[in-house]
Amino acid sequence: MRTLGRTGVQVSEIGLGGIPMVRVEDLDLTDAIINRALDSGINYLDNARAYQDSEMKYGRVLKYRRKEAF
Repeated sequence: MRTLGRTGVQVSEIGLGGIPMVRVEDLDLTDAIINRALDSGINYLDNARAYQDSEMKYGRVLKYRRKEAF
């Protein structure tokens, strides 16, 4: 974990990017990938509207686990 700037927020050194989620069509698989990342201590998740449907894919998991991710 590292402190994010001057915020005091602790984020994982390794993050999960949203671009690779675009290439995964199976929603159960994207759920499993995101859940595995969170279960492994990764709390830094990167996403952007430009990453096509990745926001929706993240949202499927984060609606239940939002407090675990930054």
